[in-house]
Amino acid sequence: MMTDGHNSLRDEAIEWVIRLGDPAFADWEGFTAWLEADPTHLAAYDAVVAAGEAIDPSLRALPHTPATPARPETAMPGRRPRGRWAAGGLIAAAIVGGLGWTAMNLRPAPYAIETRPGEHRTVSIGTATIALNGDTRLQLDRHDPHIATLERGEALFDVRHDEAHPFAVRVGDDEVQDVGTRFDVTREGEEVRVAVAEGSVIYNPRAEAVHLGPGQQLAAGGDASTLHLTRTAVADIGGWREDRLSYEQAPLATVAADLSRGLGVEVEASPDVARQRFTGVIAYGGDRARFLAGLGPLLDVGVEHGHQRWLLTRKPESRP
Repeated sequence: MMTDGHNSLRDEAIEWVIRLGDPAFADWEGFTAWLEADPTHLAAYDAVVAAGEAIDPSLRALPHTPATPARPETAMPGRRPRGRWAAGGLIAAAIVGGLGWTAMNLRPAPYAIETRPGEHRTVSIGTATIALNGDTRLQLDRHDPHIATLERGEALFDVRHDEAHPFAVRVGDDEVQDVGTRFDVTREGEEVRVAVAEGSVIYNPRAEAVHLGPGQQLAAGGDASTLHLTRTAVADIGGWREDRLSYEQAPLATVAADLSRGLGVEVEASPDVARQRFTGVIAYGGDRARFLAGLGPLLDVGVEHGHQRWLLTRKPESRP
């Protein structure tokens, strides 16, 4: 037998499912807050959807008439219950009749979160807290808090693992699935980078199924068959939040793209140095114009300041 507490939570979940089906619904912050208030809320919501208890929103308009205790002699067989019990009977009828509203409610409801170059932002959805680096675009789904799509840029994901509903990050044709973890994902053109700070993730669970643990980093290029696994210091993962970048034999094209996101100005590596490798730590807080002017000796390149961009080039003495 279900307890009153269970029924109350189930009723709340039904109400949210019905409200989410209203085209005019806009209280996404309230819905997210309700989901995050207690882990049982998400389970109750999923159970309602799975059971088909999402009924036509017009049922919300049913009048709620407090039940009046009937005397035994007037309790007629077949008499329609009133108020809340009437709504409950209609819910049951909707489940049995299979109105198909659940399928409609499961359709994706995407929305995007975007940052400007040099801007940082943090959002929470379901079991995940996501920190966005500059010049990043992330697509989320109002109907599914367990999926995020990184369209460009970089984001750090801090996920509370849910065995029944693992969190996944889609990056183009690739997918990164959490196993209870903190991990950083970068998408720059056709390149994808994944670095794990805590726990573990699975890269492309239905294909290569590469498991990554703390301190491991994966880089995948445009050729899906090319995967590079390296080690990195756990403390350096997500260092961009403190204006710090760490590299181990990284091409300058990658360094330039990372600097562009963090600084909010365009930094580009010319073709003659784009593949040149860099190992070290770059801290770019404070006076950024002064930092960029002194970037050449650190990266062993020349630096040219053109119209609204900084160009990394071969050092003058190295040119033919």
